[in-house]
Amino acid sequence: MAKALVKRSHNPLERTDKLLKRATNGDKTVLPELCRLFDAFPDRWQQLGDTSHQAERSWIDMTTGTDLAAAELVRRSMAALRQELAGPSPSPLERLLVDRVVLGWFQVNAHEAFCAQRARDFTMVQTEFQERRLDRAHRRYLSAIRTLACVRRLLVAPVQVNIGAQQVNVATATESGAPR
Repeated sequence: MAKALVKRSHNPLERTDKLLKRATNGDKTVLPELCRLFDAFPDRWQQLGDTSHQAERSWIDMTTGTDLAAAELVRRSMAALRQELAGPSPSPLERLLVDRVVLGWFQVNAHEAFCAQRARDFTMVQTEFQERRLDRAHRRYLSAIRTLACVRRLLVAPVQVNIGAQQVNVATATESGAPR
């Protein structure tokens, strides 16, 4: 199936982009072919449909503007943090929460940098608005961290062993390094 699609269009990514533009403009006739391309190349629809990473890209683009080097550095920092937090084999729920933690980390730091760079230009009202904005971002960030920690605690399968009069509690670790 994928070979047939590739033969009709030498560059399936280019073909997908053209179909997406038509679909964005409301052309319903492209949906069957677009669906066939997504079926043949699932990594494409997974990439395009990942709203978490779309949000991440939007925040990076908004904060770095046209500075491609800064954008790449931020992407790499976020990817490294994501890898460190997720570990080698996170559960699907852990992956979702790690994405929230990483985005929250970026938002808090982006707000902090923005406020630090512009603090002198702000009026008192603008300063209060920016502080509330930063506080809300920080609360979301801490909430994501707490939720991830809670989920990881819930993944712990405690085992109680009674040997004579002594009780031993044991928790095993998952492959990701989180207690299980």
